[in-house]
Amino acid sequence: MAKRHLQMVALLCCVLIGLSGCSRKWALIGATAAAVGAGTYAYVKGNLSRNYDASMDKTWQAAVQAVEELKLTTESKQHDAFTGVIKGKMADGKSFTINLKRLGENSTEVGVRIGTFGDRVRSEAIHDKILSLM
Repeated sequence: MAKRHLQMVALLCCVLIGLSGCSRKWALIGATAAAVGAGTYAYVKGNLSRNYDASMDKTWQAAVQAVEELKLTTESKQHDAFTGVIKGKMADGKSFTINLKRLGENSTEVGVRIGTFGDRVRSEAIHDKILSLM
């Protein structure tokens, strides 16, 4: 009887430990989502994302203008009512990609990635320029 009781306690402890790890993961994801929604940046795996309180068209125009004003070389630009992508090169040869995604009538997510692994400082500079043009 004592052995069975000990097994149940051990099983319960394992379940609780597993749930606590899961809770932390979901709490972190929730906090990140809340921060992105509040207009701050989320830097995940080399991609710096930010939500803008503006329509897709207005955000697209600001992104295109930002690339031009920063004197970045554009290789391709494609967009529709829901998504957009700008790809190009920087003066040092590193590639950049700007992805736009419509979240709502007046909400657009913009992700900026520099090179293969990302460059947070340059990505923030592009986001700052986009924001200044809104």
